[in-house]
Amino acid sequence: MHPEEFREMEALEEGHWWFRGKRLLLETLLDRAATTSSSRMIDVGCGTGGVLQALAGHGLTVGIDRAEVALRFCREKGLTAVVLGSALELPFATGSFDVCTMMDVLEHVDDEQAPLAEARRILRPGGALVVSVPAFDALWSQHDVTLEHRRRYRKPQLVSVVRQAGLTVEWCSYTNFFVFPPALAWRLLRRWAGVAPGMRTDFWNAPAALNAALVGTYRAEATWLRRFALPFGVSVACIARNA
Repeated sequence: MHPEEFREMEALEEGHWWFRGKRLLLETLLDRAATTSSSRMIDVGCGTGGVLQALAGHGLTVGIDRAEVALRFCREKGLTAVVLGSALELPFATGSFDVCTMMDVLEHVDDEQAPLAEARRILRPGGALVVSVPAFDALWSQHDVTLEHRRRYRKPQLVSVVRQAGLTVEWCSYTNFFVFPPALAWRLLRRWAGVAPGMRTDFWNAPAALNAALVGTYRAEATWLRRFALPFGVSVACIARNA
C-alpha cells in the first residue's frame, strides 16, 4: 500500500462504519478462538493500529508491518509494541505466540503459503490463527487495485490454502454480510457504467445517521456469527489451529 492509503485509513479508522464493523466482527472471532487476558498475540500486517487497539483487552499484543509510515501512526496512538518487518520472515522465535491475526493480509502476497508457514511457525502447538480476506471476484474493483490486492477469495479457496500450510481449520464463514448487496451493486456500477471514476478506494464518509445504522448491522452480524456461518459477504474469515 502507498503512504496516502495509510493516511486515509488513519483518518477514517476511528469512526468509519467499515473499520468499526471490522473490530466488532474481530471480537466474535477472538471469542471463537478462545483467547484469554494472558494470551500472547501478534497482529501481522497491523497497518495503522485499529486491530491492535481491538486486541488490547484480549492479551499481550505486538504488531508487525513492513510500512514505517503505518507504524508511526501506531506509535502516535500509544501502541509502542510494534515492529518493522515482513510477514514472509517474522522476527520471532518458534512457538512465541498463542494467537496470530492476519486481517486483510494474504490477498497482498503472491504466495500465501509463505506468510501462513511463518504464522504456523511462531504459534505454539494448539495456537490459533485468525484470518480475514476479501471475497468474490465479482467485487473486484479499483479499490482492490489501489490497495494492491492480488486476488479475492471464496470460502473453499481460503480453507484450502490454510490447510495446505499444515493448519487445522476449525471454523470458516463469509463476513460483512449486510453490506454485500450494496457493495456488489456499487462496484458493478463503477465497472460497467463508469460511476465515480476519480475514486481510488471505496472508503467514503457516510452521513452520521447512515454511519451509525451500518455499525448497527455489524453488531447484529457479530451476534449471528457466534451461532452460525453466513452464506455470502464482502469478506471471508477463518479460524485455524497449529495442530
